[in-house]
Amino acid sequence: MQVARFALQFALQIALTYALQRWDKSRFSEEQRERAWNAATWGAALLWFGPLSMPAWGYVTRRGKGRLHGLVGLVLGAAATFQIVLVVHGVGEAFFWAAGWPPDATM
Repeated sequence: MQVARFALQFALQIALTYALQRWDKSRFSEEQRERAWNAATWGAALLWFGPLSMPAWGYVTRRGKGRLHGLVGLVLGAAATFQIVLVVHGVGEAFFWAAGWPPDATM
């Protein structure tokens, strides 16, 4: 059960981060799309860092308008990381509850 919970949370972290970054990229101008990560960098960031790639995503995609915009993107990315982690934790807890495991069971 613990392996299934871990796999679910890992997949959900990557899927939520990808969906959020893809939605964000769809709103970009052509110039912002040019500044965004290429496919290899994007995939590596999602695989290795998951939600922790959000602050870097925010900074990289918004820095062209000035340093302040890059810092705002960094802060927004950090807030998005926090929200993704909360959602994934909630899903993990719901999985434990549905499986009938006690809430204090170790992972």
